[in-house]
Amino acid sequence: FNTNVFYYLSNSIPIFKADWSVQAVISWVLTQYFGEEHISIIAEEDTQALSGRDGNELLQGVVNTVNECLSEAAMFGLESPLQSLGTLDVLNAINKGSSKGGPIGRHWVLDPVDGTLGFVRGDQYAVALAMIEDGEVVLGVLGCPNYPMRREWLNHRHHYYQLMSKQSPPDSGVWSRGCVLSTQKGSGQTWMEPLVNDVINLGLSTLARPATVSSIDDPALATFCEPVEKENSNHSFTEGLAQSLGLRNRPLRVYSMAKYAAIARGDAEIFMKFARAGYKEKVWDHAAGVIIIQEAGGVVTDAGGSPLDFSKGIYLEGLDRGIIACCGAQIHKKTIAAVDESWDSSNL
Repeated sequence: FNTNVFYYLSNSIPIFKADWSVQAVISWVLTQYFGEEHISIIAEEDTQALSGRDGNELLQGVVNTVNECLSEAAMFGLESPLQSLGTLDVLNAINKGSSKGGPIGRHWVLDPVDGTLGFVRGDQYAVALAMIEDGEVVLGVLGCPNYPMRREWLNHRHHYYQLMSKQSPPDSGVWSRGCVLSTQKGSGQTWMEPLVNDVINLGLSTLARPATVSSIDDPALATFCEPVEKENSNHSFTEGLAQSLGLRNRPLRVYSMAKYAAIARGDAEIFMKFARAGYKEKVWDHAAGVIIIQEAGGVVTDAGGSPLDFSKGIYLEGLDRGIIACCGAQIHKKTIAAVDESWDSSNL
């Protein structure tokens, strides 16, 4: 599966169309590669909002966007449809994402636009695709259109980055507006490559380079990241944990699965997420990011130290309190110990 597909999926699609359009395109591409009868996709979107009179205009916009994207497929080493997809073709492609998954067989897991607020604000968002075989994540691809290849650009607000990009264009793909990370189970390596038109047009596909987690094991030197949204993450608890661990650096609050990219690339050392009571974590919010961190040398478990279970379908069932991702085993062990010490007073 060509990771460059994430480039044309992430350019200038209005948010109201983006989720359905991305899901339709990736579903169509996967079906072309693996066949209609052999594809099972667990994805976030359905077509309910696109049905009826109220959804007609939105649906037509999605159809137009999908065909516009697929018309450029050859630029990225993919085959375009022989003719434009019709309304039913697009609806069928989106509905391919209705699989419930399970412990047996191969299932693709897709979050077409992870980080809606980040997308709207021109901040971080991600297109995330993973493959699960018999309950184990074996492949992950994470497209982060606004996550620059150069770490130092993370210290600037996005609009400033855009301004500087126009004044000083990328040279030979050394850095770009965004990046794609990809890996497969057992490879012991996560790869990162730029998301930039000039690189693709020049055919410089060899610019992929290893992404490696940080070597920091002292919490006092570590940076932790957490979700921006407070609705499904308890910031006060993670702030308390940060103090218990002795973390001195300012937390990195990031929209979307770009948090997993930050750990895998060595831009941060700890990711903690503790959802409020009643919230259930979904597999498409974590599958691609988990394997990308693991193959880059990091550790991801629940707060009890157990691996995340992707064999139960749409939800991460049996999750012990929350999710902890770290750059290494030592700092991971210290983080879990801090959670155990603080949990009784967390009110979660």
